[in-house]
Amino acid sequence: MKNAYKFKCKTCGNSMVKAGKNDKGKQRYKCQKCNTRTLAKNDNKTKQNELKMFVNWLIYSTKVNHRINTSRSTFYRKTNWCWSLIPKINSDGIPSEFIFVDAIYLNKNECLLIVISDKYVLGYRWAEKEDTENYYELLKTIQEPRFVIYVGHSSITKAVTKLWKNAGIQRCIVHVVHSAERKLGKRSSSAVNHIFRFHIGRLSKTNTIRKAENWQKKFYKLCEENEDYIDEYSYYLDEETGELIQRGRAHPKLRSVCNEIKKLLKKNRLPFLFIEHGIPNNSNYLEGGINSPLKNLMRCHRGLVLERQKRMWE
Repeated sequence: MKNAYKFKCKTCGNSMVKAGKNDKGKQRYKCQKCNTRTLAKNDNKTKQNELKMFVNWLIYSTKVNHRINTSRSTFYRKTNWCWSLIPKINSDGIPSEFIFVDAIYLNKNECLLIVISDKYVLGYRWAEKEDTENYYELLKTIQEPRFVIYVGHSSITKAVTKLWKNAGIQRCIVHVVHSAERKLGKRSSSAVNHIFRFHIGRLSKTNTIRKAENWQKKFYKLCEENEDYIDEYSYYLDEETGELIQRGRAHPKLRSVCNEIKKLLKKNRLPFLFIEHGIPNNSNYLEGGINSPLKNLMRCHRGLVLERQKRMWE
């Protein structure tokens, strides 16, 4: 039929034909079988506009009437279908020089494991907690990189060593420094804690091989000089017997910091890799580029049900 409308009648499914124009000049169509009448409408364009409106509200606004010129109920009704969309990650198939791996928690029982390169997101996975199995399932979906930069969870290194044999592993220096400063305390009464805290803080400024070697030598020297203090035990007096009974380590946090850094140095995860190969020494690409915007979305759109919170982060 020459004048048949390219869309079908929503009532009976037959083709529609032209039936004049309305007072605004828009083309009208009717179904010859059931006599249903409608205006010419491009559903694809409508869906595109609704999706654009939804994305603007989701990313750039906290209120519906901030950027949307419609009522709240109308906006929710028109964009409800957008929540069912599942974004797909397109990869160029080229292995990344280095990747960043971390997790961000939605609540106590839901966390999002993320892998990114310096350009885009490579993959993500929802899990109840951070463990080796979940990280392994996530990382096996991407090609082996030369280096992996992680924040600090031990399950990441276990998954990487289990999956890839040649990938170098680099610990984020910023998190090493912050973790040590938090454990040692800014206002600690121990002079030894302040000495270690100051020296570990200089780790972020080691940008040459010579500085890194000097930093490492000084760290081992401090550990050797204060070995008795670090390994010291605390005791308490038993009132009944009058004996001194061993309670535990007198300085467990300082001992924990020293053992952690020794372990990283032994496995060459701190701080030579980024100096020798020119890779980042921190996870700012991930923290500032992914995690911070996700947390901001959660603050702006409080009150969404769990499934929509997860879809918003995806």
